Amino acid sequence: MSEAAPVNTTRGPKRRTPRIARPSTKGLRSCLGCRERFERDTLIRVVCDPTGLVLVDRYLKAPGRGAHLCYSRACIDNAIKRRAFGRAFDCAVQPVDAETLVAATTLSIETRLEDALALARRAGFVRSGTDVLEREMARVSVLVMAADAAPASADRLTRRAAALGVPVVTHADRDRLGHSQGQEARIAVGITDAGLARRVLEEVDRRHRVSVAA
Repeated sequence: MSEAAPVNTTRGPKRRTPRIARPSTKGLRSCLGCRERFERDTLIRVVCDPTGLVLVDRYLKAPGRGAHLCYSRACIDNAIKRRAFGRAFDCAVQPVDAETLVAATTLSIETRLEDALALARRAGFVRSGTDVLEREMARVSVLVMAADAAPASADRLTRRAAALGVPVVTHADRDRLGHSQGQEARIAVGITDAGLARRVLEEVDRRHRVSVAA
């Protein structure tokens, strides 16, 4: 009878299960309202002063610990309902009112809008005056209209913008719009730089989202 062949007990190399790379969360922040993570620059940042008052950090530069919210009325309301601010700052905070927080956020947005308009003026990327805008509308990337613009002039410019596919947004009144340009009252200004136009449209979209109740 032949002998049985020896059994090879030597184990081969273990197969390693390849690791699945997880998306990086570096630079992301969680919204207090929905708990989803987003890029820091796309969120409202709030800070807490020594008295426990919650304040909106307009330029995302205030020192100290910050908490974040989506530009969404629903997230603002949900964070207040969940009493998330005290937990985020790990201290007693003064009562947070939704209308007050929305108003402060809107003021921050309005200020950044005027910063963008002033920057566009200094860089030479603005056209204003009804006749000038009608003539040069093809060069405009966004038309910013005063809320109290005369209906006839507003309709005239809006029609011209629509014909050329230029987005139209409303901001402030004629006096404030003119002030942002270092001039007297203006019913509308056109921004010719695409980058600054995107910045204006982004801020206007944020203003809309925080003002719409869930």
